Amino acid sequence: MAHTPDWSDGLHALAEADERTWLDQWARGLINPNTLEPAAPTPVPALAGATR
Repeated sequence: MAHTPDWSDGLHALAEADERTWLDQWARGLINPNTLEPAAPTPVPALAGATR
């Protein structure tokens, strides 16, 4: 399948950048590996930031 000049000139680079961003989020655990959708935020325990 041949790509159009638009694809070669810029859209391909945008698609690669989007893929790299998604893979980075997946590697950081921000993408649910079972659904491949953004993971639900992890609740922070109430005392996590408390100081004495």
